[in-house]
Amino acid sequence: MISLLVRPTYSLTEAARLLRLSPSKLRWWLEGAVRGSKQYPPVLRSEPTGDSQVSWGEFIEAAYLREYRRHLPLQRLRPLREALSREFDTAFPFAVSKPLIAGRELVSEMQRRLEIPEDLWMVVGSGQLMLSEAAATFCRRVEFDEATEEAMRYMVMAAKEPVYVNPRFSFGIPTVRRVRTEVIAELYLAGEPRSAIRDIYRDHGVTEEDIDTAVDFETRFLRAA
Repeated sequence: MISLLVRPTYSLTEAARLLRLSPSKLRWWLEGAVRGSKQYPPVLRSEPTGDSQVSWGEFIEAAYLREYRRHLPLQRLRPLREALSREFDTAFPFAVSKPLIAGRELVSEMQRRLEIPEDLWMVVGSGQLMLSEAAATFCRRVEFDEATEEAMRYMVMAAKEPVYVNPRFSFGIPTVRRVRTEVIAELYLAGEPRSAIRDIYRDHGVTEEDIDTAVDFETRFLRAA
């Protein structure tokens, strides 16, 4: 079975918009960058590919990186990512559950051995190991498939009924209660009454609050990216 993580899902621009990152920052993480006379390798690819398509695994790994404070040198995570990739036999170690759940002792040892700055640790503590603030925040947003241990959907906006993206559904386009937010927002902004929209998607259980969530996501959340 082909891994879901390798599936091309977004353009670089769309992935950056959903993650509320600048396209230049996401491109740096994926392709590396040149600053003056210094060349920086990619963080999330083994080498630059020139591919502007972002796979689901790359999207999820970028979602993990974005949880760290902006000033931190994320290039320093590259050795840890490479080591985890070899250890867990996956091209996307930040997009599978094992390092975060079952492999914490190993991750903790790797962090220290590779001299990863403490601000970039995935696991913290000396006795009972816990996820770092960045890793814990990431885990609240991502849902892993129990069978494959791969990320299967990601919460792009928190709400009573959150907005999710899932590459197996609607081609990864954001949805609320499995209805595309863009469709709900278009209906509402075109003057369709809330009651009518609710009736259209009655089988999905869409509420007026969900309509507000979809409109807020499409008109404010994405445009603030």
